[in-house]
Amino acid sequence: MNRKFLSAKSAVIAAVFSVFPVLLFAQALPAENSQGLDYEGKAIVAVLPLAGGETEMIRRFHEATMAAVAGLEKYSPRDVYIPAGGEIPTDMPPVRSLVPSVRYALTGGVYPGSDAGEYYLQLWLWDMAGSTMIYTDDLVYDDIDGALETLPGLVEWLFSHIHIVIIEAPEADAWQDPFFMLGMRAGLSPRWYVNPDEKSPGASALNFEGAVFGGLRLTGLLSFQLEILLTNDTLVYRGLDLISDPPVMENEKFTAFSLTIPLLLKANFRAGLFRLSPLAGFYLALPLGKSRYRINNDAAESYSWSFSVPLGFTLGFEGAVQYGPGRIFTGLRYGVDFGTIAINDAVTLDGKEVQYRRHSFSLYLGYEFGFYNGKKLGGS
Repeated sequence: MNRKFLSAKSAVIAAVFSVFPVLLFAQALPAENSQGLDYEGKAIVAVLPLAGGETEMIRRFHEATMAAVAGLEKYSPRDVYIPAGGEIPTDMPPVRSLVPSVRYALTGGVYPGSDAGEYYLQLWLWDMAGSTMIYTDDLVYDDIDGALETLPGLVEWLFSHIHIVIIEAPEADAWQDPFFMLGMRAGLSPRWYVNPDEKSPGASALNFEGAVFGGLRLTGLLSFQLEILLTNDTLVYRGLDLISDPPVMENEKFTAFSLTIPLLLKANFRAGLFRLSPLAGFYLALPLGKSRYRINNDAAESYSWSFSVPLGFTLGFEGAVQYGPGRIFTGLRYGVDFGTIAINDAVTLDGKEVQYRRHSFSLYLGYEFGFYNGKKLGGS
């Protein structure tokens, strides 16, 4: 076998095995990022050799400076090699090619003082993101050992002038309503009246309603609300009076006022400046006075009336926005009675008892104030 071939083959194998550990080691090293931070998140500081002719003093100061920077615990010092004959920067920032991927740099020098045996150490701290000086100061000494004891304080003083502006993302506005809310609302309520014998409403009317309410916040999401609602119902039947000769068209009109007390559970969500609140609950309905009855333009009569079951169910949705010291809101609700309303001793033209169940929608506008949280309503 050709010995030259073996020699060449051996050389290739040796080169591969010599390079492979290096590549493997290089991949295992944590990468430093472009922001001048090491793998632990510490800012990298390049510590350059000190200028001057006092070789032994410079060596001891350089070692002590490296240790002082590491002792600050927020920075990672890096020793910088300057080729023989190369110029050591002092009062100018080092060029980027000399200290790549560092955040800060320390330069300086040791110089003779004005008195015999006196020296001074001057250090410059540079921000390499913009190659600008952060701060400079010096240490005058005549005893190298005493100067080395003072050096960590000088380094800490220089680095104390670093002001890092941290731009934080604004916190989510975790607002919630006050503990207690008080308000009022008013609006229109289209209503449909269904007789027990009917499959569809036989009468309808557009009524006015108004309410005052108080709310109690249970959590940041849920609240209870109790209302006192005043409204009226207008039930109109139209038909022929067959007793008259000739028959005439008659309008029978029943009017009744009632007090409704809803107890609601609201879920309050925020979408930008708006509060969106789905709601649901039950209400208690109470008659107010007697029902007035009138046929055409005849004199009115009065009848007592009552609910067979004075309860009902309601659900809806509200939207509110900050306006002045409180919130203005609007809403839409649907409600239905569990029982029927009976007007006692009253009969229609066709001889039927007057009974009906109410189905209603409410479209309203209102305003509310908040209390007991030390802030304006909706504040954060």
